[in-house]
Amino acid sequence: MHQLKISGKLICPGLVVFTLLLIASPCRAEVITTTSTKYYSVDGINKNDILKNLNIQSPIKQNGNTFHAHTQSNIRYEFSWVRKINHCALKKATVYLHITYKYPQLTNKPDKKTLKWWKSYLKKLEEHELVHGAIAIEGAKALDKDLNDIKVLNCTNIKGQIKAVGDFNLRKIEKMQIEYDSLTEHGLKQANYKGR
Repeated sequence: MHQLKISGKLICPGLVVFTLLLIASPCRAEVITTTSTKYYSVDGINKNDILKNLNIQSPIKQNGNTFHAHTQSNIRYEFSWVRKINHCALKKATVYLHITYKYPQLTNKPDKKTLKWWKSYLKKLEEHELVHGAIAIEGAKALDKDLNDIKVLNCTNIKGQIKAVGDFNLRKIEKMQIEYDSLTEHGLKQANYKGR
């Protein structure tokens, strides 16, 4: 499962600053990416109890469904522009991408057989969620390129121009995430995903 949160900041002459809810990335710079991992507790000492408790104790719920792992991507960007003689131009843009992975963590110590199953199960969850992270990185880099390709800005509608680029990229990332979850049935059929 994946969730995307986006915010942006435009820094322009005169220190006028406003926040946009859209996706973004830096101009000809690397996307600054950070990750973190969070865990939620799951009780149980055998496979059946653990699976039952995963569905009860998982805080990851969406549209009436419960998921056992989650990836959240927060994409934030800042950019500045300069006024030229008859137009404005992008001066610098920087995109910050923070990816948070959330996984279950056992509170009880199971027997060796159950622990072996658990490690295998977690590996499958991680494999699925890491692709969600990779899709977010790919999308942030695509926006980086799109922002960098802007050569001329309409000085009276900078916000609108950047928002259009952001909205376009947001839709692309969301579409890729949905297609990935559909293809893999949220990781149940991960083998269907052949990568890009």
